[in-house]
Amino acid sequence: MKLKILSHTLLACTFFFILSCDLTDSDDLGGSQSEMGETGNTFSTSSSLPGASNASATITELNNGVSTLTYSVSVTNNSYLSLIQSLSGPSVSGNTVTGEGKYRFTSEGIEAVYDDGTLTLVDYGAKVGDVYTCTHGNANIKREVTEVATEDDFFWGGMMIKTIEVEETGRGIPGVSKIVYRYNHKFGLVNAKAFFEDGTSAGTLVYSDSQN
Repeated sequence: MKLKILSHTLLACTFFFILSCDLTDSDDLGGSQSEMGETGNTFSTSSSLPGASNASATITELNNGVSTLTYSVSVTNNSYLSLIQSLSGPSVSGNTVTGEGKYRFTSEGIEAVYDDGTLTLVDYGAKVGDVYTCTHGNANIKREVTEVATEDDFFWGGMMIKTIEVEETGRGIPGVSKIVYRYNHKFGLVNAKAFFEDGTSAGTLVYSDSQN
């Protein structure tokens, strides 16, 4: 149960921090600058999940097409804070977890930007079966496009929209077997859902103040 609550806590800000990687995906996205990557844009989730509250993420800098996203979330359990502190990226001060990541938001997709390269998170022109990978320590993270909708079939923001589904495995979050992300070409990341090793799942909708 504790591992599941921790996993729920991490899911609350799973779209904020992506592990640093030794990259095998190196194709930069094209396209024009998206307003989602402009300074001041804020991201939010649909609701607080157990063990986490006051989650927020804001673009704090845009430099040569690379956006710095700064996140913060309040975590109340010291055991969970210790485990989060062992991850690469987040910093813990009291009950507050903070950190930042660098991303490129364009009209053609979103990618994470690291010192040694880039990793595609979504390509809006993706096809089912497209794969993006990276390694981190003993973790071999794989992101595979499992669905590209041809009609509006996902309910979000009071309407039905088309989405691209990307399934991620190998991250090594305790109790989690995979995380499934849904993206939309106009709204970016719209949903993140964790599937747990006991067969249950939990998800959250994601919103951006700005759009493509």
